[in-house]
Amino acid sequence: MKEKTPKIIWSRSNGSMFERFAINLEEYTMTGEAPKGGDQDIRYALKLQKERLQNKRISMQYSFTPRGHFADKDLDCRRWSDAHYTSQMKCRTCAMERTIIRNGKKEYTNRKNMSFYQTITDVNTPQLAKNATYNCPSCGGVSTIAQLQTGCPYCGTCFRMSDIFPVVSNYYFLEDMGLTEEEYKAKLAKFMVVAGILFFFFMLFKYLFFDGIPEGGPVSFLFTLLLTSVFGGVTMGWLLYTYSLLGKLIWESGRTMPMLPSLGSGWRFFNLMKRYSPEFSYEYFSNKVISLLKAIIFTDNLSELAIYEGAPLDGMFDDVIDVFYAGGMGLKNFRIKGDFCFVTVTVFLDNLYDNGEKIYQRRNKYSIQVKRNLNRPINMHFSIQRLQCKNCGASFDATKEKHCPSCGSAYHLEYEDWVVTQIKKLIY
Repeated sequence: MKEKTPKIIWSRSNGSMFERFAINLEEYTMTGEAPKGGDQDIRYALKLQKERLQNKRISMQYSFTPRGHFADKDLDCRRWSDAHYTSQMKCRTCAMERTIIRNGKKEYTNRKNMSFYQTITDVNTPQLAKNATYNCPSCGGVSTIAQLQTGCPYCGTCFRMSDIFPVVSNYYFLEDMGLTEEEYKAKLAKFMVVAGILFFFFMLFKYLFFDGIPEGGPVSFLFTLLLTSVFGGVTMGWLLYTYSLLGKLIWESGRTMPMLPSLGSGWRFFNLMKRYSPEFSYEYFSNKVISLLKAIIFTDNLSELAIYEGAPLDGMFDDVIDVFYAGGMGLKNFRIKGDFCFVTVTVFLDNLYDNGEKIYQRRNKYSIQVKRNLNRPINMHFSIQRLQCKNCGASFDATKEKHCPSCGSAYHLEYEDWVVTQIKKLIY
């Protein structure tokens, strides 16, 4: 007799960095305590999202149940590095349930099989990174990693290197179409049982009202009815399940079709950027764009957001309460003007909306233009939540204001990192 597969549980104490962050993210949606494994930009985006939910007087909860082919182990995906940091994308499969609660009642629930992706960033060597600037995990003040290990100059909190790194610098979800052998058999069995029951009543109706009860008595009739129902249920159930899988595959292929022109553009973009920035990584860039978009989508004070220099968005994202990256990003335009690089990409997002009356999900396509000064080397762990004024050296929160509160000098973030200069919603 085949033993039943033991239940898989993600562990906070004995699990990997991936597991700990997943548990912390799930708990965050219930308690509001920011995930300890997430970096400053993740915490900032979640803080803005929490404020959006509170303003709409709703709450959102995530629930992860490990399942699928990579439920109990990290799948190593792409890897990239710069002088100080190395990032590794990892993946696990799970069932994800997302619930929206309004006035104490569940208003929206969605459960899907997902591939959960996390980008985990670590220092190459502690000695190389000790002079790199970093935001204090306690107060957000700017200092070096070496200073944080002796005491933050702003709040005095001391950290070990292991308290700071490794850290999750990005995460997203993609729907998982794969089924394990057990899942396939369980769903097929349900289809066969339902088909068998329907076939039984269909044959019973046919015999009673059209063909008449066959000779042999009620026992023979019942045996014939049950036998035909079993064979009919097995055959019809298998056919129905096969067609349902085919239909789902066609549906998902149709949703994915608009992303096909984006495939392959990443390599072209990589080769273009390598001419000007040898440390460039396409994976880093796509993570950065998604991180910037999340902050822009959930902010209620766009005019003071240092990462955005474009025109007003006229409420484009006012009703968005959750964002999933749909896995599609393609290069549209690349140009150099002076010291600046301007890049336009198309991005697909699965947005969850709340208009006050209805909660619904839509897949949207956007054209995003970003720019960056090419004379500055890329820092793959640069954060905007706390910056130092170039004029007076004061530390301030660049997510809330573009000007230094101490001396009034404008802070031009495009000299340090990517900034968004244009967002357009496209019809497809």
